[in-house]
Amino acid sequence: MTGKRPTPIVRDAHALLLRGIDALERNHIDEAVGLLGQTVELDAQSFFGHLALGIALTKALEIPAAERALETAISLQPENFYAHLRLAELYQRVGVPKKAKEELQTALDLAGTSAEKKIARDLLAAEEHREPRRAWRPDFSSVLRGPRRK
Repeated sequence: MTGKRPTPIVRDAHALLLRGIDALERNHIDEAVGLLGQTVELDAQSFFGHLALGIALTKALEIPAAERALETAISLQPENFYAHLRLAELYQRVGVPKKAKEELQTALDLAGTSAEKKIARDLLAAEEHREPRRAWRPDFSSVLRGPRRK
């Protein structure tokens, strides 16, 4: 047989996760999205798989998919600082300040170290500083939740 051997199909979610994170760190975003997508297909309960996939999808500007991946990570580990921080960063990036502040506050509340607290406080301060200059965008979340009852 001549030529390249085909890459074997990997059925190990952890190995795919490690390869996906490596691709993400090397800024090979499309490769990372593919590998991390396979990770969560093989192991739907992989917190780190969903978190890393959310980060990769954010970098790939696939915003709805990134939001779903990060929300899944949060559902798997609701007390995880980094999952809330990354979702807050996503909301900051797309200009949804209310949700960004909520997630940053949650991240700050969950911060376990002084370094984590500093990260969350710095991002909250940056969000507050950005607020007066931001163009107003309607927030339809209240409409989507339905009418308020008094």
